[in-house]
Amino acid sequence: MVDSHYDLLTICYTCYLKKDYSKIEKIANEIKNSGVKCIFANLYFMSPEEMAKELDLNYYRKDVPIIEMFKISKYILTSYLSDINFIYSIEGCDYLNIDELDDLYNEGLRSIILVWNNKNKYGSGNRTKEGLTKEGIEFLNKAIDLGIAIDLSHANENTFYGMINVIKENKMSGKDVICYASHSNCKSICAKERNLSDKQIMAIKEIGGLIGIFSNRNFVVKNFNLSKEEQKIEYLNHIIYISSIIGIEGIMLSTDDMRFYEDIDKEYLNTPIFEYNNITKEMKKLLYTYFTEEEINKIMYGNAYDKIINLLKFTNNNKKLLYIKKNS
Repeated sequence: MVDSHYDLLTICYTCYLKKDYSKIEKIANEIKNSGVKCIFANLYFMSPEEMAKELDLNYYRKDVPIIEMFKISKYILTSYLSDINFIYSIEGCDYLNIDELDDLYNEGLRSIILVWNNKNKYGSGNRTKEGLTKEGIEFLNKAIDLGIAIDLSHANENTFYGMINVIKENKMSGKDVICYASHSNCKSICAKERNLSDKQIMAIKEIGGLIGIFSNRNFVVKNFNLSKEEQKIEYLNHIIYISSIIGIEGIMLSTDDMRFYEDIDKEYLNTPIFEYNNITKEMKKLLYTYFTEEEINKIMYGNAYDKIINLLKFTNNNKKLLYIKKNS
């Protein structure tokens, strides 16, 4: 399986700050047993105010450049998980400047999520109303020129369609644009602001993108009192519904695991629908109740490799990813 969104770099950096690596060690053991072969590993990078308010995280320091945070997190992650392939991503580009993209790209950055929940200088997240800014357009164009994938998750509708227009313009000029929504579900089933409307799902289909349907209970079900088995059925319904619009070739899977948050809010212990150390097996069992084996292979890993991973280019600083093999 490919997991298209897991906040692993954030977990690594918080472990580094605490000088306590027990959490990433525990998670690494779960991942080794999970059957997951490739993870889109994400680093939160919102403003200090937003991180403190939303997540009680205060790791942003002006005396530590983002590239150093990125290097430290990546080093820790690959030290604990040397056998897993990673696509490195930054979520929320508030304090990331355009001229820093080149160095980050050379260090392995291959995906950006422009905004998180609120507004920044590039655009607006799903809790605000404004759209893509002039600086946001310039930032996206630079990322596309470098070959960095554009992740549409978290954007509000105004910013979302602004990003869609930028992607279309670049495609029309002959550029290869890798784009997807790494952790977004169906608003028709679960009307959370983070989820996608049918129109947005169709817009992603029109630009040849993918949607990572994610198994965080909060964005799958309306009723949190449902059993785990009932939550899994509802998760399957998201996959079925979105695939009916975008097609099987537009589907991948993600967890949006926020394990680092459990120290602050114990309720987050209950949000994963699947146990990570058994997620590949459980996911296959669930998908076999509706899809064919060929369709399951596409959903679990084939689409992510064909439309994202195998199209990305990797530098010598990310040698391991030069030899990714398609593997469930």
